[in-house]
Order: sequence, then structure tokens, then C-alpha cells
Amino acid sequence: MAPVVAAVFFLPSAFYLAWQLTSSVLPPSRFDELTIGRPRAELAPLLPARAYPYPSDHARSASRPPGARFEFYRSGSDLLNQVDLYRLCWSGNTLLTKDTVPASRP
Repeated sequence: MAPVVAAVFFLPSAFYLAWQLTSSVLPPSRFDELTIGRPRAELAPLLPARAYPYPSDHARSASRPPGARFEFYRSGSDLLNQVDLYRLCWSGNTLLTKDTVPASRP
């Protein structure tokens, strides 16, 4: 009975996590097209439908102007290895900064 219960819980969780990781990928070519100072409405076609929900504390710790917010996107869809994160800083609906947070590899 325990293997069945584990499968019922863990398999959907694994699929959900894989979906989150792959649906928040911003390809490097699109990241390069993002221009600082442009409004989100103009950049929206280049962005994935969702931001990456699990950035590290290190990635979130960068300073930002008051009222600005970060969004993070994965640079690749590799599920088994860490990939670089793209950090976008928005003030209202304007892109203030963009940078890459390198993956912490062993």
C-alpha cells in the first residue's frame, strides 16, 4: 500500500515541478533582445508566461531601488543540472536592469 500512496503523491509533484522549471525558460537569444528602459508591454512577447518561482537567496539578495521588483527566469530547460538565472528588475512596468546570476556549480 505504501508504494501506491507514494506514487500517487510523488508522481504528480514531480510532473508539476518539471512543468514549473520548463515553463519559466527565457532563451539566451530572447534575453539579449530585452532593452533596458522599455515598457513591459513591448517586452511581453519575449518573456515566458511565468517567472521562475524558486530563485536562490543569493539571487534575491541584490540591491534594488525602492519599489522595484525582481523577476527570475531560467536560461535553459535542463532539469538535471543547475542553469544560470536571468534577473530582471522592474520599476512599475519599465525594465530597469537585467543581469545573469551564474548557477552555483560544484
